[in-house]
Amino acid sequence: MNTYYLVRHGQTVWNTLGQTQGHGNSPLTELGIQQAKDLAEALKEYPIDIIYCSDLGRAVETAEIIGKELNIEIHPTESLREMGFGVWEGMPLREIEKIYPESFKMWRNEPEKVQIEGGETLDMIKQRQDKLIEELNEKYKNKHILLVSHSVTVRVMLLSFLESHVRNIYRIKQDNTALNIVEYRNYGPVIMKMNDTRHLKKDKTKGVNKSMSALE
Repeated sequence: MNTYYLVRHGQTVWNTLGQTQGHGNSPLTELGIQQAKDLAEALKEYPIDIIYCSDLGRAVETAEIIGKELNIEIHPTESLREMGFGVWEGMPLREIEKIYPESFKMWRNEPEKVQIEGGETLDMIKQRQDKLIEELNEKYKNKHILLVSHSVTVRVMLLSFLESHVRNIYRIKQDNTALNIVEYRNYGPVIMKMNDTRHLKKDKTKGVNKSMSALE
């Protein structure tokens, strides 16, 4: 059975500005690069065999830092992309709330029902994550697989492993470069670790938990 290591990318410029990041992209900050390096060092303790990552720049940049340190080639894929936020892309929370009050209210209270113009739904994210894990489980046996992705995507994956509804998206927190470990066993997936950021150097993480997406 495979073991999965799910991680969110390092801090980005848009994270610090509170701008909505879906399929849009911004580069890692200096702190984000250091977070990725800290995570790479911590991952040396685990027998990582394979690295897959979202094909969006911030995830690729994070994965490349890790892959270089572990000497493992990375495999970018659209399947690990963040949720597409359509017309909300790049917008700060306060602007979304002002311009799209009804859909924003639904996102906060009934996130499973929201349909953002030009964007994806949480159910769409779940379907593509479930398909990816199914494909990886068919392709690999007894491998340790690192998946570098995004906040909403990782949380949806964790909810799916728990057989919990996507409406519970806000009940899981994911900081930048947080480590989650999921072991597949005969009776199904078991979450061994969640949102672990102990690898981050204390003197370098001031404000880290404030760099969340505007939509979290």
